[in-house]
Amino acid sequence: MAHMDDQLSVTVLGLGPMGSALARAFLRHDHATTVWNRTAAKADALVAEGASRADTVDDAVTASKIVISCVADYDAMYDVLGSSVDALRGRLLVNLSSGTPEQARQAAA
Repeated sequence: MAHMDDQLSVTVLGLGPMGSALARAFLRHDHATTVWNRTAAKADALVAEGASRADTVDDAVTASKIVISCVADYDAMYDVLGSSVDALRGRLLVNLSSGTPEQARQAAA
């Protein structure tokens, strides 16, 4: 269990309704929150609420030990994270993309 003075930092990739809601929940609980979206303007409201905007996926991934992917599906996840595989090493990736059990097993491998 983390000590009370250990601040959880988290990155949220994808700022549709679910990603934005998750980022706001982390911000409400005073967690350092980095956000990224393909359309950068989608981060504006969250930045105004205290989130940090990452300019690139690599910047977003390296900002936190916990990375939440909230993109539409596995193809989008691979597209977004494809160039950041090395940056993901040593981080916890929570993938909330829609897909099949087989796609989840393949992604885990």
